[in-house]
Amino acid sequence: MNPTGLHMGFSFVPLGLGFIRLLAALPPRLGMAIGRLIGTLLFYTAKNRRLVCERNIAVCFPELNPLEQRTLVKACFEQNGIGLTETAWSWHRPINFVNDKIRVSGQALLEQANTDCRGVLLLCPHYSMLDLVAPLMHAVAGRFVVSYRPNDNPIFDQAVCRGRARYAELVDVRALRDIAKHLKQGDMVWFGPDQDMGPKGSVFAPFFGRPACTVTTPARLARMSNAVSIFLDLHRDNNGIYHVSFVPMPADYPLEDEVENARALNQRIEEALKKHPSQYMWMHKRFKTNPDLTRQTLYQSD
Repeated sequence: MNPTGLHMGFSFVPLGLGFIRLLAALPPRLGMAIGRLIGTLLFYTAKNRRLVCERNIAVCFPELNPLEQRTLVKACFEQNGIGLTETAWSWHRPINFVNDKIRVSGQALLEQANTDCRGVLLLCPHYSMLDLVAPLMHAVAGRFVVSYRPNDNPIFDQAVCRGRARYAELVDVRALRDIAKHLKQGDMVWFGPDQDMGPKGSVFAPFFGRPACTVTTPARLARMSNAVSIFLDLHRDNNGIYHVSFVPMPADYPLEDEVENARALNQRIEEALKKHPSQYMWMHKRFKTNPDLTRQTLYQSD
C-alpha cells in the first residue's frame, strides 16, 4: 500500500510528489492543517474508498450509531490526510526532526532482545502515519529493516524507496529468506501483518468478531529466525507527540497452530485500534476474502 492508503493515477504521480515536497517545507502546523483539509476533501470525493471505510467501521464498531460511525469515517480521512503531511516530513525533513516529539514505553523489550543476540520482528499495523514509522524507529533504535511491497508505478516506488532508505534498509516482503537472514543477524525488521492478501499463505481468524484472512508469514519468520516478535502500538496525541509502545506477543508465540497465531496477532491489533480508531487505514478491504472463498459482497455498493 502507498503511504497514504489512497491512490494516484500514474499521470499525476510527478505532480503529487512535487506537492509532497512542498508540504514538507511548510511550517508544521500549517502542513497538518492542509493535510487535514485534503483528508476532508477526499472524504467527500473518494467515494469508493469512503465506501470501504464505511463498511469496515460498520463491521468493527457496531456499537456506534450511524451518526457516530459517519463521524469516525470522516475522522479517518482527516487523519490519513495528516498522514500525507507526515510522509512529506519523513521523506524531506532532517532525519532527526521528530526526535523531541517521541514518548516511548516498552523499550526494555528491544534491549533484552539485543542482550540475547536475537533479531526483532516488529509487527506494525498500517497506521495513518505509516511512513513516519521510519524516523520514529530510527530515533528509538537506529537503522533497521523495512519489508515492503514494491509499487506498480516505478516513479512512485523510487520516491518511496528513497524516502525510507534514509532511515532503513528495504527488502521485498515476498523475499522471506532475505528477511529471515536479517533477523538471524540480529536486525530489527518492520512487518505489516494486517492486510487481506488472499487465501494463499493465510488462515482465517477473528478480527473485531468477523473472520479475517490473516497472513501466516510473521509466525513463519519467527520460527525460521528465532527472532523476538514485538507488536508496535503507535498513536499521535493532540499536542503532536508520538507515543511509541512496544508490546510483547504472547510468551508461547509462535505456536504450531497458525490459526491461534493469527488470533493472537489480530487481538493485539484490535487492542491498539480500539484506543485510537481514526488513526488507522480503514480504507483497505480487510474482509475482502470470505472463509468459503466465495466472492465478497461487503464492499459492493447497494
